[in-house]
Amino acid sequence: MAVAKYIAFAAFIILAGTGIAVGYTGASLLTSYVAYLSPWVPAWLWIAVSIIMGLGVGITATSTVGAITTLAPKPRAFKICLSLLLSMVVTEIAATVIVYQKQHILCQALSNYMDHSMKETQVDYGTNLSDTQLWDEIQLEMNCCGVDSYKDWFPTDFGNGTDVPDSCCLVVEPGCGKNIASSVDPGDYIITEGCRLTVIHAIGLDYHSLSRGVWLPVCAMHVALMVLLVATAMFLQESYTASNLRIYSVSAVLPANAHKYQALDNNF
Repeated sequence: MAVAKYIAFAAFIILAGTGIAVGYTGASLLTSYVAYLSPWVPAWLWIAVSIIMGLGVGITATSTVGAITTLAPKPRAFKICLSLLLSMVVTEIAATVIVYQKQHILCQALSNYMDHSMKETQVDYGTNLSDTQLWDEIQLEMNCCGVDSYKDWFPTDFGNGTDVPDSCCLVVEPGCGKNIASSVDPGDYIITEGCRLTVIHAIGLDYHSLSRGVWLPVCAMHVALMVLLVATAMFLQESYTASNLRIYSVSAVLPANAHKYQALDNNF
Protein backbone atom coordinates (compact mmCIF):
# COMPACT_ATOMS: atom_id res chain seq x y z
CA MET A 1 0.00 0.00 0.00
CA ALA A 2 2.86 2.39 0.81
CA VAL A 3 4.36 1.95 -2.67
CA ALA A 4 0.98 2.63 -4.31
CA LYS A 5 0.53 5.79 -2.26
CA TYR A 6 3.90 7.16 -3.32
CA ILE A 7 3.24 6.27 -6.97
CA ALA A 8 -0.09 8.13 -6.81
CA PHE A 9 1.60 11.06 -5.06
CA ALA A 10 4.27 11.27 -7.77
CA ALA A 11 1.62 11.07 -10.52
CA PHE A 12 -0.33 13.94 -8.96
CA ILE A 13 2.81 16.08 -8.67
CA ILE A 14 3.68 15.46 -12.34
CA LEU A 15 0.10 16.32 -13.30
CA ALA A 16 0.41 19.58 -11.37
CA GLY A 17 3.49 20.41 -13.43
CA THR A 18 1.75 19.62 -16.69
CA GLY A 19 -1.12 21.87 -15.59
CA ILE A 20 1.37 24.71 -15.43
CA ALA A 21 2.43 23.86 -19.00
CA VAL A 22 -1.22 24.02 -20.14
CA GLY A 23 -1.64 27.39 -18.44
CA TYR A 24 1.59 28.59 -20.08
CA THR A 25 0.18 27.70 -23.50
CA GLY A 26 -2.91 29.79 -22.87
CA ALA A 27 -0.89 32.68 -21.43
CA SER A 28 1.44 32.66 -24.44
CA LEU A 29 -1.47 32.91 -26.86
CA LEU A 30 -3.07 35.62 -24.73
CA THR A 31 -0.03 37.88 -24.48
CA SER A 32 1.26 37.25 -28.01
CA TYR A 33 -1.93 37.71 -30.00
CA VAL A 34 -5.32 37.78 -28.27
CA ALA A 35 -4.72 40.75 -25.97
CA TYR A 36 -2.29 42.32 -28.43
CA LEU A 37 -4.79 42.21 -31.31
CA SER A 38 -7.91 42.52 -29.17
CA PRO A 39 -9.87 44.85 -31.52
CA TRP A 40 -9.28 42.44 -34.41
CA VAL A 41 -9.98 39.02 -32.88
CA PRO A 42 -13.41 37.40 -32.25
CA ALA A 43 -14.89 36.76 -28.82
CA TRP A 44 -14.67 32.98 -29.26
CA LEU A 45 -10.89 33.22 -29.38
CA TRP A 46 -10.90 35.04 -26.03
CA ILE A 47 -13.15 32.31 -24.62
CA ALA A 48 -10.93 29.54 -25.97
CA VAL A 49 -7.77 31.03 -24.47
CA SER A 50 -9.54 31.64 -21.14
CA ILE A 51 -10.66 28.00 -21.06
CA ILE A 52 -7.11 26.82 -21.71
CA MET A 53 -5.76 28.95 -18.88
CA GLY A 54 -8.60 27.86 -16.56
CA LEU A 55 -7.93 24.22 -17.45
CA GLY A 56 -4.28 24.64 -16.55
CA VAL A 57 -5.12 26.23 -13.21
CA GLY A 58 -7.74 23.57 -12.50
CA ILE A 59 -5.37 20.67 -13.25
CA THR A 60 -2.60 22.19 -11.13
CA ALA A 61 -4.85 22.96 -8.15
CA THR A 62 -6.71 19.64 -8.23
CA SER A 63 -3.50 17.65 -8.62
CA THR A 64 -1.91 19.45 -5.68
CA VAL A 65 -4.90 18.66 -3.47
CA GLY A 66 -4.88 15.09 -4.79
CA ALA A 67 -1.25 14.67 -3.76
CA ILE A 68 -2.10 15.84 -0.24
CA THR A 69 -5.09 13.51 0.04
CA THR A 70 -2.91 10.58 -1.03
CA LEU A 71 -0.54 11.01 1.89
CA ALA A 72 -3.17 12.10 4.44
CA PRO A 73 -4.89 9.64 3.58
CA LYS A 74 -8.36 10.89 2.67
CA PRO A 75 -10.03 8.28 0.43
CA ARG A 76 -13.15 10.31 -0.31
CA ALA A 77 -11.20 13.47 -1.19
CA PHE A 78 -8.85 11.31 -3.27
CA LYS A 79 -11.81 10.02 -5.29
CA ILE A 80 -13.18 13.53 -5.82
CA CYS A 81 -9.81 14.81 -7.07
CA LEU A 82 -9.41 11.82 -9.36
CA SER A 83 -12.93 12.29 -10.80
CA LEU A 84 -12.32 16.00 -11.42
CA LEU A 85 -9.00 15.34 -13.11
CA LEU A 86 -10.52 12.60 -15.24
CA SER A 87 -13.27 14.96 -16.44
CA MET A 88 -10.71 17.68 -17.21
CA VAL A 89 -8.44 15.35 -19.17
CA VAL A 90 -11.39 13.93 -21.13
CA THR A 91 -12.48 17.50 -21.95
CA GLU A 92 -8.93 18.36 -22.97
CA ILE A 93 -8.61 15.36 -25.30
CA ALA A 94 -12.06 15.90 -26.83
CA ALA A 95 -11.31 19.61 -27.45
CA THR A 96 -7.95 18.72 -29.00
CA VAL A 97 -9.57 16.29 -31.43
CA ILE A 98 -12.29 18.79 -32.38
CA VAL A 99 -9.81 21.64 -32.95
CA TYR A 100 -7.57 19.38 -35.03
CA GLN A 101 -10.51 18.33 -37.22
CA LYS A 102 -11.88 21.88 -37.55
CA GLN A 103 -8.61 23.82 -37.70
CA HIS A 104 -9.07 24.95 -41.31
CA ILE A 105 -12.63 26.09 -40.63
CA LEU A 106 -11.50 27.97 -37.51
CA CYS A 107 -8.64 29.57 -39.42
CA GLN A 108 -11.02 30.75 -42.14
CA ALA A 109 -13.45 32.10 -39.54
CA LEU A 110 -10.63 34.02 -37.88
CA SER A 111 -9.46 35.37 -41.24
CA ASN A 112 -12.96 36.55 -42.18
CA TYR A 113 -13.48 38.24 -38.82
CA MET A 114 -10.09 39.97 -38.99
CA ASP A 115 -10.79 41.17 -42.52
CA HIS A 116 -13.97 42.90 -41.32
CA SER A 117 -12.57 44.30 -38.06
CA MET A 118 -9.30 45.51 -39.62
CA LYS A 119 -11.15 47.44 -42.31
CA GLU A 120 -13.35 49.05 -39.66
CA THR A 121 -10.35 50.31 -37.68
CA GLN A 122 -8.53 51.33 -40.85
CA VAL A 123 -11.27 53.84 -41.60
CA ASP A 124 -10.59 55.60 -38.29
CA TYR A 125 -6.82 55.81 -38.78
CA GLY A 126 -5.58 59.31 -38.06
CA THR A 127 -8.71 60.32 -36.13
CA ASN A 128 -8.97 57.59 -33.48
CA LEU A 129 -5.82 57.47 -31.35
CA SER A 130 -6.09 53.82 -30.27
CA ASP A 131 -6.73 52.57 -33.82
CA THR A 132 -3.87 54.71 -35.14
CA GLN A 133 -1.46 53.35 -32.54
CA LEU A 134 -2.59 49.77 -33.17
CA TRP A 135 -2.03 50.01 -36.91
CA ASP A 136 1.34 51.71 -36.56
CA GLU A 137 2.53 49.16 -34.01
CA ILE A 138 1.38 46.15 -36.05
CA GLN A 139 2.76 47.49 -39.34
CA LEU A 140 6.12 48.26 -37.78
CA GLU A 141 6.49 44.98 -35.87
CA MET A 142 4.97 42.62 -38.43
CA ASN A 143 6.47 44.35 -41.50
CA CYS A 144 3.17 44.72 -43.32
CA CYS A 145 0.94 47.44 -44.73
CA GLY A 146 -2.84 47.61 -45.01
CA VAL A 147 -5.32 44.77 -44.64
CA ASP A 148 -4.46 42.74 -47.76
CA SER A 149 -2.25 45.25 -49.56
CA TYR A 150 -0.81 48.74 -49.20
CA LYS A 151 -3.48 49.85 -51.70
CA ASP A 152 -6.13 49.36 -49.00
CA TRP A 153 -5.06 52.72 -47.59
CA PHE A 154 -5.86 54.72 -50.72
CA PRO A 155 -9.71 54.73 -50.40
CA THR A 156 -9.56 55.87 -46.74
CA ASP A 157 -9.80 59.47 -45.60
CA PHE A 158 -6.21 59.29 -44.42
CA GLY A 159 -4.93 57.84 -47.70
CA ASN A 160 -6.71 60.43 -49.83
CA GLY A 161 -6.15 58.25 -52.91
CA THR A 162 -2.34 58.37 -52.78
CA ASP A 163 -0.89 57.99 -49.28
CA VAL A 164 -0.07 55.25 -46.77
CA PRO A 165 0.97 55.64 -43.11
CA ASP A 166 4.63 56.29 -42.46
CA SER A 167 4.72 53.02 -40.49
CA CYS A 168 4.54 51.22 -43.87
CA CYS A 169 7.87 52.64 -45.00
CA LEU A 170 11.06 50.60 -45.25
CA VAL A 171 12.87 53.57 -43.73
CA VAL A 172 10.44 55.30 -41.40
CA GLU A 173 10.62 59.08 -41.45
CA PRO A 174 7.99 61.84 -41.45
CA GLY A 175 6.12 62.05 -44.76
CA CYS A 176 7.71 58.92 -46.24
CA GLY A 177 4.28 57.47 -47.07
CA LYS A 178 3.12 60.43 -49.18
CA ASN A 179 2.21 60.02 -52.88
CA ILE A 180 3.04 56.32 -52.96
CA ALA A 181 0.34 55.75 -55.59
CA SER A 182 2.41 57.72 -58.09
CA SER A 183 5.57 55.67 -57.47
CA VAL A 184 6.68 53.41 -60.33
CA ASP A 185 7.83 50.71 -57.89
CA PRO A 186 6.32 51.25 -54.41
CA GLY A 187 8.25 48.23 -53.11
CA ASP A 188 11.38 50.36 -53.17
CA TYR A 189 9.91 52.65 -50.50
CA ILE A 190 7.28 50.75 -48.53
CA ILE A 191 6.23 47.24 -47.51
CA THR A 192 3.55 46.12 -49.91
CA GLU A 193 2.27 42.91 -48.22
CA GLY A 194 -0.95 43.15 -46.22
CA CYS A 195 -1.18 42.56 -42.46
CA ARG A 196 -4.09 40.12 -42.32
CA LEU A 197 -2.34 37.15 -43.90
CA THR A 198 0.93 38.08 -42.20
CA VAL A 199 -0.68 37.99 -38.75
CA ILE A 200 -2.60 34.78 -39.46
CA HIS A 201 0.59 33.14 -40.74
CA ALA A 202 2.41 34.14 -37.55
CA ILE A 203 -0.45 32.78 -35.41
CA GLY A 204 -0.35 29.55 -37.42
CA LEU A 205 3.38 29.12 -36.84
CA ASP A 206 2.99 29.60 -33.10
CA TYR A 207 -0.04 27.30 -33.06
CA HIS A 208 1.94 24.46 -34.65
CA SER A 209 4.97 25.16 -32.47
CA LEU A 210 2.98 25.14 -29.22
CA SER A 211 0.82 22.17 -30.20
CA ARG A 212 3.76 19.97 -31.16
CA GLY A 213 6.17 21.18 -28.50
CA VAL A 214 3.83 21.57 -25.52
CA TRP A 215 0.18 20.64 -26.00
CA LEU A 216 0.35 17.19 -27.63
CA PRO A 217 3.16 15.89 -25.35
CA VAL A 218 1.19 17.14 -22.33
CA CYS A 219 -1.99 15.41 -23.56
CA ALA A 220 -0.07 12.16 -23.97
CA MET A 221 1.33 12.51 -20.46
CA HIS A 222 -2.14 13.20 -19.08
CA VAL A 223 -3.54 10.02 -20.61
CA ALA A 224 -0.65 7.92 -19.28
CA LEU A 225 -0.81 9.48 -15.81
CA MET A 226 -4.58 9.08 -15.55
CA VAL A 227 -4.32 5.39 -16.47
CA LEU A 228 -1.67 5.02 -13.76
CA LEU A 229 -3.78 6.90 -11.23
CA VAL A 230 -6.92 4.89 -11.95
CA ALA A 231 -4.99 1.63 -11.57
CA THR A 232 -3.39 2.89 -8.35
CA ALA A 233 -6.75 4.09 -7.05
CA MET A 234 -8.23 0.62 -7.52
CA PHE A 235 -5.40 -0.89 -5.49
CA LEU A 236 -5.68 1.77 -2.80
CA GLN A 237 -9.44 1.26 -2.62
CA GLU A 238 -8.92 -2.42 -1.89
CA SER A 239 -6.37 -1.50 0.79
CA TYR A 240 -8.69 1.07 2.36
CA THR A 241 -11.54 -1.47 2.35
CA ALA A 242 -9.36 -4.11 4.00
CA SER A 243 -8.23 -1.57 6.61
CA ASN A 244 -11.82 -0.57 7.36
CA LEU A 245 -12.80 -4.23 7.78
CA ARG A 246 -9.98 -4.76 10.26
CA ILE A 247 -10.99 -1.66 12.20
CA TYR A 248 -14.62 -2.78 12.21
CA SER A 249 -13.64 -6.25 13.41
CA VAL A 250 -11.60 -4.82 16.28
CA SER A 251 -14.36 -2.38 17.25
CA ALA A 252 -16.87 -5.21 17.28
CA VAL A 253 -14.77 -7.11 19.83
CA LEU A 254 -14.06 -4.11 22.07
CA PRO A 255 -17.52 -3.89 23.74
CA ALA A 256 -17.28 -7.49 25.03
CA ASN A 257 -13.89 -6.78 26.54
CA ALA A 258 -15.14 -3.54 27.91
CA HIS A 259 -18.00 -5.33 29.69
CA LYS A 260 -15.53 -7.82 31.14
CA TYR A 261 -13.33 -5.05 32.54
CA GLN A 262 -16.41 -3.27 33.87
CA ALA A 263 -17.47 -6.46 35.71
CA LEU A 264 -14.03 -6.72 37.26
CA ASP A 265 -14.21 -3.12 38.39
CA ASN A 266 -17.58 -3.78 40.04
CA ASN A 267 -16.17 -6.80 41.91
CA PHE A 268 -13.43 -4.63 43.35
